[in-house]
Amino acid sequence: MRGSVVLAAVVVVSALIQALTVLGDPVPTSSLGFAGLVLASVAAVILALWITASTALDVVDGNASGALSRAWRRPLALVWCVVLTGVAVALAVLFPLLPVIVILVALLVLPAAVDGHRNPFHAVLAIVRRSPGRCAVAAVVTILAFVLAWVVALVLGFFVTGVVAAFLTWLWFGTTAAVLLVYWSRLYRRATLL
Repeated sequence: MRGSVVLAAVVVVSALIQALTVLGDPVPTSSLGFAGLVLASVAAVILALWITASTALDVVDGNASGALSRAWRRPLALVWCVVLTGVAVALAVLFPLLPVIVILVALLVLPAAVDGHRNPFHAVLAIVRRSPGRCAVAAVVTILAFVLAWVVALVLGFFVTGVVAAFLTWLWFGTTAAVLLVYWSRLYRRATLL
């Protein structure tokens, strides 16, 4: 239960921060104020991803008590969150659907990084070899969740605007990310126990 509370708190706080970054309907300019808003938004995404990934594995392990404090002792996971977020943003600039590739990689890599693997790709390859069918199903579920998340974001952007739209959109994104990270962490842990 405690892990669910931490996950919910991270989702809500992150959504609030994202909503505050659009307060006053800022116009993209080359000013320090706008750059600060962008940095705050990116930092909120990275920190939320880091804490959510860490807590998700703790929830799967049944060790949710103290999950938040354990996240701070997993700096390698933070590094992966920074790198994966940067790559996702770069790909999104090229084509809005390309980040789904990074999201799949992140969902595979982050549980292993949280678990302390220096090179999580070795752990990921072992997981895919042990459970190819489950990984394929998880990938399809993730792609469908990604598409649904963007449809919800578009609908919210069309019918709701401003701070409320930003809050609801990021609440949806955060909830989807938390559910998927728990799902993939469960897949990771099951494969490591085989």
